[in-house]
Amino acid sequence: MLTLTPINEISIIGLYVSLVLVVGRFVRVFFSGASTQVMYQELPCVDNILNLCLDIYMVRESQDYRMEEYLFSKLIFLYRSPETLIKWTKFKYS
Repeated sequence: MLTLTPINEISIIGLYVSLVLVVGRFVRVFFSGASTQVMYQELPCVDNILNLCLDIYMVRESQDYRMEEYLFSKLIFLYRSPETLIKWTKFKYS
């Protein structure tokens, strides 16, 4: 029969605590930043933003750099302003 000495008991407890801490840290790292990213990941209708990005791509291809800069600044403003982002991504009910 195996008997646990105080040293073995401490090492088993230490192993258990280490495992719990590692799993806890993994869960925390996995979910960290989710609150800041949910605003961008759960947008209902991104068609307008996609069209803006495609427009930026088209003016870049045509080498119209002033228009590209204007559209890019519009995109940056859109992502910096939550109210505007909500207006741009609302569902359009017909």
